[in-house]
Amino acid sequence: QTVGTSSAAQTLTLSNPQSTALSITSVAITGTNSGDYSQTNNCGTSLGAGASCTINVTFTPTAAGTRTASVTVTDNATNSPQTAGLTGTGLGAVATLAPSSLNFGKVRVMSTSSPRTITLTNSGNVALNIASLAITGSNSSDFAQSNNCGISVAPGANCSISVTFTPSAKGPRTATLSVADDAPGSPQQVSLKGNGG
Repeated sequence: QTVGTSSAAQTLTLSNPQSTALSITSVAITGTNSGDYSQTNNCGTSLGAGASCTINVTFTPTAAGTRTASVTVTDNATNSPQTAGLTGTGLGAVATLAPSSLNFGKVRVMSTSSPRTITLTNSGNVALNIASLAITGSNSSDFAQSNNCGISVAPGANCSISVTFTPSAKGPRTATLSVADDAPGSPQQVSLKGNGG
């Protein structure tokens, strides 16, 4: 299931084979990724002898990868609580930029620094689609970038962004490298700074 989207509901059946009513205390989602699942049910607080009810479970992954939890029913049966395991896979890109900042130090006005490299990594399980890669901010024209990222980065792959600094004036100069994409947390950003000397 794509990260952030909800699946169709799947149904669990809770049956009471006893000859007396089953008193239900709670129906809950528990476990490692319990927040990725939700449930609705028509079980109420009591289930008659020989009766059954349904629990509908929906999966909305918050991250890429395997996501696990359980439906847990607590009641007055001798084998309480009853559990059913839930497993789903979140499909999504996970983008990170490293390092998170670049400081070019002091560079002579109108001279160009040596290039510094930023790595964009997709640690997700689907391709990372890049909408734009740009330098923004008050002194954006003092920084330049070139990259080999193209329009997408494959799962588990990375690309390089080369940044240079050419101060147009003396003093502190700042900007931001910003990558807009389809991963959570977009745009990913790296702060850029240097001093014109």
